[in-house]
This record gives sequence, structure tokens and C-alpha cells, in this order.
Amino acid sequence: MAGIKRDYYVVLGISKNSTQDEIKRAFRRLAMQYHPDRNKAPDAEQKFKEINEAYEVLSDEKRRKTYDQFGHEGLNQQGWTGGSNPFDIFNEMFGGSGGGVKFSFGGNSGGFGSIFEEMFNGGTRRRTNKRQSQQIYEIDIDANLTITFLESILGVKRKVKINTKHQCPHCHGSGADTPSDIKTCSRCHGTGVITTRQRTILGIMESQEYCPDCKGSGKIITKVCSQCHGHKYIEREDFIELDIKPGVTNGSILQYSNKGNSWSNNVGDLNLTIYVQPSRIFKRKNQTIYANVLVDPIDAITGSIIKIPTPYGIKEIEMKSNTANGEEINVSGFGIKNIKHKMFGGPANGDLVVTIVYARPKKYTKSEIEKLKLINNDKNQEVAEFEQIVSKEVS
Repeated sequence: MAGIKRDYYVVLGISKNSTQDEIKRAFRRLAMQYHPDRNKAPDAEQKFKEINEAYEVLSDEKRRKTYDQFGHEGLNQQGWTGGSNPFDIFNEMFGGSGGGVKFSFGGNSGGFGSIFEEMFNGGTRRRTNKRQSQQIYEIDIDANLTITFLESILGVKRKVKINTKHQCPHCHGSGADTPSDIKTCSRCHGTGVITTRQRTILGIMESQEYCPDCKGSGKIITKVCSQCHGHKYIEREDFIELDIKPGVTNGSILQYSNKGNSWSNNVGDLNLTIYVQPSRIFKRKNQTIYANVLVDPIDAITGSIIKIPTPYGIKEIEMKSNTANGEEINVSGFGIKNIKHKMFGGPANGDLVVTIVYARPKKYTKSEIEKLKLINNDKNQEVAEFEQIVSKEVS
């Protein structure tokens, strides 16, 4: 691909810790969305190639490891250029060699062929009437949910609204008001395609395209369904109770079974991508939480009990004397809770690491000034002793 390549994880819209199942699911959704035979946008072909290249790298553990460590340049150094035919991957993913679906990309559409072959098992057999009852949309739903940093740490229950699609119960997905309102297309005689033949210097060339009258269905509807108005499905708003467990990370994909669209007896899943809003106080790395705490330098020098923020509330801890600016204090067990620890073992709860930051007060009290004078006097005495040693050594 010409120009600067985008990050493969960004291309697929996934996080760097995504599983192979999540990578495959993202690829399937995007590949169908940007396939040039389905998407006529000017940049669809380029995006389709980019999506396939990203999947070709991230689905291969060895290539993925190289890419994670060294990026695009690391792959180039190994001689990989992403030159595979993107449609080979697409065919393999969607069953091109396994029977019911096959995509061929030769012919007269710029190397991308025609998606009509999906209906023909390779373009050699006649269409059946099964198309009339095939689902016309994805039954899985992809959705996003944004939560706060504290909600990601503590867990949260949310009631969310999801718009879902369901096969029309009246016409059972045919789009017609009654079965008698479905007629065989007179133009294609029910095949769904129009075949044209052209004599060339290479012989007779035969090509096929969707029938423009029936749009490839082989059927003409004389009266549309009174409930779905010919759309073959109905839409409704569903409210779903989501229980998001503590410790969820930004970019995580949570799957809720049987909460998606439905077609016939098949019910899809809801794939929910979690986005965590950044906190002004806390940072997270794995199971550890980090926070800066502003303290009076006098308290840090003399030692004091200070209040620190934790995701679980304010906590008092002891700050020992002579605590330096930038020094870290570890508060055990106040990081990410491991909810599986008691059941399955493994590491216990994470820690909270507090970094001490000196405040700069505009005005000290008289007692604070006296304390600072004492500290300064001790420091000056030590400096004077050092100067005497230096003077003896160099004189």
C-alpha cells in the first residue's frame, strides 16, 4: 500500500491485547462492510485491501509479535510486503472452498468480480429459491459503551437501549403480504441473473449479472407485507441490563449471548466495546493504579499522617519523616481487585502507588518558618564542615 501505513490495530478498530477471536470478528465485520462489490465508495477498494493486510499480520502470531516489537519496518526487514491476494483471505474466511458460498474476482469489474457468485456455489449452478428465506442482515450487533475510570475499577450496572432487527412475523422474511403475492420474475425466469454472450477473438464470452427487475431474487412481489412494508424485518428498541465486572480495561469487548438481532430461529450476540474515560487523578497499568498526592514540604520533612485518594475512598496513611519529593509510597491491595482470586487462585489484588509531590505554599506560618530555619542551620553547619575539609586538602 502506498504512503504511510496506519497502525494495524487502528485499521481493525481493536486493542493491542485483543484475542484471535476478537481479531477475526473485527475482520469479518469490516471486510463485509468495505467489500468493493457491496460498497461503491471511491475508497472502498483501498480500505478493503488495508483491512485484509492488517488481518494477515495480526492473525499470524509470529508476524504479530514482530509487528508489536518493531512495527511495519520489522516486517519489511523480514521480507514481508503484504502482497497476498486479499480476496483469497476473504474467500477462506467466508467459506469460498467449503460449499455454500464462493466468491470469484475475475471478470469485468476491475479484478473484483461479482458477488452474485455467492448465490451460485462458484457460478456454475442454477440459483434455488432458498434466497427468499435467507437472512438479509448480520444477526450479531456491535455497539460501544463509555464508562468512567472509577466505574471500570469498581464495576457498574447499566441499562442501555439497543435497536434490534427481527424477521417479520407476518411475512416470515419474504416481504410479501401473502404467499400468493410472490410471482416468478418473467425477465430472468426465476434464476435471478441475466446471461449475455459476446463474440470475441477468443471465442464466445459469457457474462452474468443480477436481474435488474427482481434484483437477483428471482421473484417479483406484487403486494408488499402490510407489517414490514416489504423490508422483510421489523425493528424494535430493547432495553438490556448490563453487569460490567470490576477491572474491565479500555477497548475490551464484552459479549452478551442472545442479545442481538434475530432471523428465523437464530439469535445473534451483542458485542460491546468498552471505552474508559481517563481520570484526572488515577492512571492504570495492568493491576496497579498510580496517583500523585500533593503534600506540604514541612509535613514531608517532619513526617505526618496524610489523606490519599483511592478508587475505594479516602484513606489515611503515614508519611515518614524526610520523605523526598517524587518518592513513591506503595499501598498494598488498593489497586485493581482480582475477583477470580478466591475462586481460582492466581495473583491477589493489585496495589496503589502514590507519588509524593511537594506543594509550593505562597506563605508559611511562623512556626513553619522556625522549623525551616532549624533545618537550614543544620544544613549550613554541615556545609561549613565540608568547606574546612576541602580547604585542608587543597592548601
